[in-house]
Amino acid sequence: MHYMRQKGWTNQQIAEFTGHHRDTVARVLRESPEKEPARRQRRALAAAFERQIQQWLDERLSVQRMIEMARADTAHPFTGSDVAFYNFVRPLRKARQTLPAMAVVRFEGLPGELLQIDWGEQRQMKFSKPALIGQTRYFFAARLKYSRYMWVRFTHDMQSETLLRCLIACLVDLGGVPWVVTSDNPKTITLGRDAQHQPVLHPAYQKVAVEFRFHPVLCTPAAANQKGAVENLVKFVKGNFLAGRTFYDDADLAQECAAWMQRVNEERLSDATEQLPAALLAEERPHFQPLPATADDYGIFDSVMVNRESLVTIETNRYSVPVRLIGQALTARLHAERIALYQGVELVASHPRHRGRGARIVIPEHYEPVFALKPRARTMLYRDWLVGLAVPVAEYVGELCRKRYDEMESQIAALYALAREVGTEAFLAAVERALAKEAIGVEYVRSFLVASPARQPALATEGRPLPPPRDLGPAQREVERELAFYEVYVANRDAMLAGALTEGGAR
Repeated sequence: MHYMRQKGWTNQQIAEFTGHHRDTVARVLRESPEKEPARRQRRALAAAFERQIQQWLDERLSVQRMIEMARADTAHPFTGSDVAFYNFVRPLRKARQTLPAMAVVRFEGLPGELLQIDWGEQRQMKFSKPALIGQTRYFFAARLKYSRYMWVRFTHDMQSETLLRCLIACLVDLGGVPWVVTSDNPKTITLGRDAQHQPVLHPAYQKVAVEFRFHPVLCTPAAANQKGAVENLVKFVKGNFLAGRTFYDDADLAQECAAWMQRVNEERLSDATEQLPAALLAEERPHFQPLPATADDYGIFDSVMVNRESLVTIETNRYSVPVRLIGQALTARLHAERIALYQGVELVASHPRHRGRGARIVIPEHYEPVFALKPRARTMLYRDWLVGLAVPVAEYVGELCRKRYDEMESQIAALYALAREVGTEAFLAAVERALAKEAIGVEYVRSFLVASPARQPALATEGRPLPPPRDLGPAQREVERELAFYEVYVANRDAMLAGALTEGGAR
């Protein structure tokens, strides 16, 4: 309207062109064109909860939880949208970050004092091996606050045992244990917070802290700056080590990572200290606490319950214990290659660790008190134990049960005793030879065991040559016949005898 007025239009012409009344045009032309429209001042619905919101911020509640509590208020429930509540809380939270008490304060650690740990994740890992393309890898990162020494290891997961294995390997490489280990609040470290907002440590992590004698410190939730040294290491790994590199497989990744750690620790000056981290580590190492004697073969702590089959379940696999322990809670120690089970301080069972899933690992002697009432159970457990030794033994036991079923109990018991007597390696070699000859029976296995090359040095005396293995006769299949083969002779016995007598008389 102002533009048309400047061009010489009359108010009546402007009104006809715009469709407004001429009085409206006159009023508009009297006002400044820069005038902003008046805004309506409306009070936000969430403003009624401002005092409670300040208190909730002190308690570090999430905004979603605040909304739930505001909607449940009996006096004046919040009826607005979630977005409106978030928009009201956002400036209140931001104002708190500008308070003097929220200023970031940096500090340096004392020698041997502080180790910070964290996890990193790299999706779409750059592998050149076709089977690994696009897979995700995680990496455990640890950094000493004083020397800035860095330690990194790549893994396939971030489970509790993986975390503890990486932490222990890091402490072993450092050559000692710092006083304090600082971390975030993952479920592998803490189970949550108690009524006093103190962290409840995961039992396995707490056990490691006690036995390695370090003090576990957890960052305040949503305060990652409390372990900024290792946070920067995670970014450094992604931006310096992973960027621009391609790896063939996990072995190549581990080798490249070790070479990279050597460069950044021994050849590159730290930006924070302007010294080599490895040189400062040498100064820091005397201040560490010594490693426990079990560090090289540490057993991760776990608590297990014995079920009615006298088995405990660990990682979906089931391991046997003596039947007297049914229904009791035991302490498990998960070593790298074995499982140790304790009742108090007494070792009650030990098993080789099974890396598959759903396996059942049983020591038959654990069920000895049951065998008096259930004698067939002994045979079945012995058989299961033999079948679990190796595929050739399983095949041999299957043939034995099929061809000598009436003797199964005695044969299985003798095979089990023989295997425990001579050891798995020698027993397996003898079974393979007996299976090749189709000689089914414990007596044949024992014979092959005596003639086995692995047993020959024990039989040699004064350098005399060993006698050749004795011939065991034809294979089992050559002497086995269908019953009908013999029935021909039985049915015609009288005729055959008469013919034989006549022939004899003629001669």
